[in-house]
Amino acid sequence: MHFVNKNAGLLILGALLTQQSYAIDVNVGDYTTLPRGTNVGVFYYQHSEMDGYYQRDDKTDADSRSDIGIARFIHYTDIAGLRATPQVVIPFGSVRNTQIGDVHLNHASGFADPIIASAFWLINQPEQGASGRYLALTPFIYLPLGQYDKYDAVNLGENRFKYDVQLAWVQPLSGKWGFEFYQDAIWYGDNDEAGKGNQPLSQDTSYQTQVNLRYDLNAKQRLAFGYAANYGGEQFLDGIRLNQNMEKQQVRFEFQHMMNAKTQLSAQLVSDTQVESGFKKELGLNFRLFYIF
Repeated sequence: MHFVNKNAGLLILGALLTQQSYAIDVNVGDYTTLPRGTNVGVFYYQHSEMDGYYQRDDKTDADSRSDIGIARFIHYTDIAGLRATPQVVIPFGSVRNTQIGDVHLNHASGFADPIIASAFWLINQPEQGASGRYLALTPFIYLPLGQYDKYDAVNLGENRFKYDVQLAWVQPLSGKWGFEFYQDAIWYGDNDEAGKGNQPLSQDTSYQTQVNLRYDLNAKQRLAFGYAANYGGEQFLDGIRLNQNMEKQQVRFEFQHMMNAKTQLSAQLVSDTQVESGFKKELGLNFRLFYIF
């Protein structure tokens, strides 16, 4: 791979694409609790168009397109007196038309790394305001079972464990307004088949902050204006700093509609406003189908 040899900082391109393509960002209302014994099936579709590749603010002409689906099964129960949601998340899809400068990279398709998780509610007050008042913690474990080829620059899997702890706080405001705050810390295992295929890739802890200002139009519809920031996550190949991290900022707009008593459809428009390292997402369209059974 001549391109990789020309620029060691892009050896970890596949991992960056994976994180931008199928990371399960929070939708407004995700931490609204449901009765114990409820099951939920969720399907996500995410379309992303990347324009420009940044390395410490230096932009290179680049493009990439991705279409990612995510299947998620959630069960609501009580564990140790706390409402909890054991769940499994299975991402899949494709990344294609990836080009940096005059170099075309490989197409990747298949399954990404599955995730197991469970939220635990420390405060569970659905009767408070239009949004309810909640405080919850969710540990996520990413399993290195997704498609990965050490000779490819672009992969859906990351060939490493990841551990994410997410704190969620939902606070009702005046009338139909509500505020949501989410904070993640992500720890990374090593990928021992990076670079030339036998070099260890390590990464510092990264963080994500998300906020939503929501407005419940009525019992069936709501709007939300959101902001997200990623930071930290310096990466090292064979102990050498790659000058790549997770720093970016993003704005979001979301609309949700309850189609019937059991089915909700969400549509979200996202755009990166600032990227320090990696691809810049000029346009992202995310759809979510939420079904209670």
